Amino acid sequence: MSFSLHDFLMNGFRSAIGNLPDYKIYANAAGWLEKGVLNEHDLEEIQGLIDEKNAVSSEEELAPEEPVQEEHPEDNMLSPKEIEGQA
Repeated sequence: MSFSLHDFLMNGFRSAIGNLPDYKIYANAAGWLEKGVLNEHDLEEIQGLIDEKNAVSSEEELAPEEPVQEEHPEDNMLSPKEIEGQA
């Protein structure tokens, strides 16, 4: 099997999505497009994967949060009658 720079780069871009900021992936992919290693179809694939990742992130942000129970220190305090009963 011979080495393919194209396949090597595409595998790297696929695994970088979600681990690097999107703008870095775009800039790097554009550079390889200018060098003729990647083509527009490759950039469309990368864009689609980034969009998919961002859509999942947006859905997670919109998910309802679990209600947070506030703790009130006074709830843990003993009443005067309870204090007298311990003495």
